[in-house]
Amino acid sequence: MNVSREEAAKALDDIGKASDRIVQLKGYHHGAPFFVIWGLVWLGANSTMQFRPDLGNWAWGVGIAAGMVLSTVLGIMMSRKVPAGAHSSADAATGRKIGLTSGIMLAFIFTVVWIASPETKREVNAIISIMFPFLYMAAGVWAGWRLFAIGLVTAAAIIGGYVWVGEYYWLWMGVFAGGSLIAGGLWLRSA
Repeated sequence: MNVSREEAAKALDDIGKASDRIVQLKGYHHGAPFFVIWGLVWLGANSTMQFRPDLGNWAWGVGIAAGMVLSTVLGIMMSRKVPAGAHSSADAATGRKIGLTSGIMLAFIFTVVWIASPETKREVNAIISIMFPFLYMAAGVWAGWRLFAIGLVTAAAIIGGYVWVGEYYWLWMGVFAGGSLIAGGLWLRSA
């Protein structure tokens, strides 16, 4: 059987596309539980702000701490599922990049809040919350359209809630913004 150059090039291109799709789906699968964790944090903390505003700061503190611990433990557990010797230096570099990116985002959030000097808890919440879906959209440009879509829906929920929802803003943020992350995580998991 003779294969022409064009047929060989086409076959290699098809293999490359299939490989890229597998990497994308694995990324979706691995990222899905983190969306659910942080969606639950948003749901719980924002709902507490709605119904027990006196406990709001406590709820956010506990929620963020729990989300960080759960995310770290989950990340460690996922890395241990990789067979011994299968970790590459690229994997270690990716882990460091994720850690550095998280630190940079945290510094960026604190800086924006400090510069913007929001006057209400609602403004602080909206400023911090809107940064993440835009980050998801930017990452989605590189990593896949589902991530972009989750960011877009979440951003629309946050902006809509901030602009049009009055006294039930916190509940809206919990159910629709947090809920979009939970639904997005389940959608990524099914990919």
